[in-house]
Order: sequence, then structure tokens, then C-alpha cells
Amino acid sequence: KERKVVAHKVISRMLNGQLAGAFELFFDGVSLHRQQRESAQRIIAKWRAPAMRSGFEGWQEYMDLRREEVKEAAAEELQATLAAEAAAVAQERTKEQERAGESVDREVTRRVEQAKRTVGRMLHIQVAGAFDGFYDQVQASKERKEVARKVISRMLNGQLAGAFELFFDGVSLHRQ
Repeated sequence: KERKVVAHKVISRMLNGQLAGAFELFFDGVSLHRQQRESAQRIIAKWRAPAMRSGFEGWQEYMDLRREEVKEAAAEELQATLAAEAAAVAQERTKEQERAGESVDREVTRRVEQAKRTVGRMLHIQVAGAFDGFYDQVQASKERKEVARKVISRMLNGQLAGAFELFFDGVSLHRQ
């Protein structure tokens, strides 16, 4: 709330200062206009004489010619300025297009590199998964071989135990 009050005071002072400056400019303009009118009336009074009238008409003709020369010079200068500005704008546009093209090329390169890294990661993951699968298959094969060896060993031990029992029975019978 205090900020608003301070802001209103500052704006009011600025407006009063602007109004005072505008009034001073208006007053100066009116004074200058009055002086010019008085000078023009004095000059017109002098020109009413016949010699001054012909001189004044000659001066008016000269001023008309001079105005035309100034207009032509200004038009030529304006055309040259506009042509220079158009060339500068065209050159700036070309530079902006080159910068935009370079920016696009950098972005394309960055995205291609990013895609290569992503594809590399995916391939690495696939290779790792394949190796894990191969490792699991080898481990399963080793386990199956070990189970088969144990089964065969038990079977051989069972036959060997049966043969030993028969031998033992035969030896026992023979001793009796």
C-alpha cells in the first residue's frame, strides 16, 4: 500500500514536470511565432516597393529550384541508404541461415551419436543376455552330467554290492 502511494507521488511529480516543460515549450513557440510574424510584416512592408517585389520573385524562383534540388538529392540519398540497408539485411539473413544450418548439423550429429550409444548399449545388453543364457545352459548340462554320473555310479555300486554279496554267500557256503 505504501509502495502504491509512493508510486503515485513519483508519477504525479513526473507528470507535473512534463506539463511544465510542455508549457515552457509552448510559450517559447508562441513567442517565436510572434517574432517571426512581426519580422515578416516588416519585410513585406519593404517588399511592397517595386524593386523589392522583383527581387523577391527572383528569390522565390531560386528557392523553388533549390527545393527541387534538395528533394532530388534527398531521394537519391534515401535510395542509396535503403539499398545499403537491404544488402545488410540480406547479408544478416544469410548469416542467420548459416548459423541455423550449423546448429541443425550439430543437433543431427549429437542425436546420431546418442543413437549409436543407445544401440551399442542395447547390443551389449543382448550379448550379455545371450552369454548368461549360454552360461545357464552349460551349468545345467554339467548338473545333468553329474546327476547321470551319480546314477550310473549307484547302479554300478548296486551291481558291485550284489556281486559282493553273492561272493560272500559263496565263501560262507564254502566254509561251512
